[in-house]
Amino acid sequence: MEAQYDFLPVPGTRSDAQNPKLYPKLVTRGAVPFSEIIRQIARSSGFKEGTVIGVMEEIERWTAYYISKGECVEIGHMAYAVANLKAEKEIMDEGEIHAQNIRFDKVRFRTAKSFNQRCRGQQLTRAKAAWKFKQSSTRYTEAERLNLLKDYLKQHPFITRTEYGNLSGLQKSKAWKDLSNWVKNKILSTKGKAPHKIYTLPCDDPIR
Repeated sequence: MEAQYDFLPVPGTRSDAQNPKLYPKLVTRGAVPFSEIIRQIARSSGFKEGTVIGVMEEIERWTAYYISKGECVEIGHMAYAVANLKAEKEIMDEGEIHAQNIRFDKVRFRTAKSFNQRCRGQQLTRAKAAWKFKQSSTRYTEAERLNLLKDYLKQHPFITRTEYGNLSGLQKSKAWKDLSNWVKNKILSTKGKAPHKIYTLPCDDPIR
């Protein structure tokens, strides 16, 4: 099966640009489950699936152990893994912040050059229409989208991210960005947590 690609606007490009700069991106059909990798290893190597699972669990356990000790870990010939750190507050003077204000953050993986080369497919084809990336609609400006939202909330007690996406024609990430900005600017209030978070007008909003 050939790898497929499509194009997306370069991040930061204005959504209303007539001819936005594009970049190619692979179109995947979801993640290949680890169970499939296990099945293929067992079939090609003669190892039992339980043995493969056990080895992988031990690799995960010891990789996590050494990363938690501040080490950079080599994972076979594929990648190196190391933890990033994050300060709980802005640092202006290193003498003013203590260890209790610094914590481990996400783990960063750096793939090995040889592994990158092995992953390069030989053939690429343009994705068919059914698999192309969906773009957010540019039908409305941000101000118009906000007015649409307020009109909706005059008739309904709340709105979800999915409902707002359908209302505005925006894809998930852009819809979430709109709603988050309006919450930050106190135009909206929220209740609950994802994936059940809802958005409402503030109690003191004059149009309520």
